[in-house]
Amino acid sequence: MIKAIVVEDEAVAARRIKKLLEEQEIKVLGVVHTNKELARTIELGNDADVYFMDINLSDGIVFETLQNVELKTPIIFTTAYDQYAIKAFKQNSIDYLLKPINKEDLKVAITKFKSLHQQSAALDMSAIAKLLDNQNPNYRHRIKVKVGEKLRSFNISDIVMFYSSDKVTSLQTNEGRSYPIDFTIDNINSELDPLKFYKVNRGQIVNIDHISDVISYSNSRLKVMIPQAKDKEIIIARDRVKEFKRWFG
Repeated sequence: MIKAIVVEDEAVAARRIKKLLEEQEIKVLGVVHTNKELARTIELGNDADVYFMDINLSDGIVFETLQNVELKTPIIFTTAYDQYAIKAFKQNSIDYLLKPINKEDLKVAITKFKSLHQQSAALDMSAIAKLLDNQNPNYRHRIKVKVGEKLRSFNISDIVMFYSSDKVTSLQTNEGRSYPIDFTIDNINSELDPLKFYKVNRGQIVNIDHISDVISYSNSRLKVMIPQAKDKEIIIARDRVKEFKRWFG
């Protein structure tokens, strides 16, 4: 029987993945909640064949730990970010699963692991660390807009937010001006650095460098304040609040 360790700081998510793994006849040896626990678990050694590891824990990103503590056991990463570091480590990890974890995706990842495990494949964490330190992801640095018969180009760092209204996606600059763009919210989101930009709801993406305040709002939600976008009500969807707080630091 395959033995696994789950690295997950959210109790509900940990229980869910444990149940899903047990349904696949995988024995869960334990659940690790923090980077500190992860480092201790690796240093003490264990019989795990594979780790199911969340990327972002309450006390930081797991790669910071994996750079300091050698782990030769294969890893299947789990993440709530659909683009964070995937381009950097996809070729070196066994697989990654996007939360909430889909049973079929989990089954595919396990099948892939079994195939590699039979070949005694090992994951080179030093290679991942090096890739993360030197990654050059193809995130967008500039974006052009059409203004009448002219074209203008803006630095992405000067964009305070992207938003969708009446089926039109627009950007708002640090000068407080809005311009329509030929992207959907999801399209432009996939090209933005996730450390700088966050999709707070279905129709709005904000730039962390231009957020002045985050305040409590009704029904356990949060409201983002951006001085250059005073005319926009930016409300964080309730199911994104916890992840937003992590992203916000």
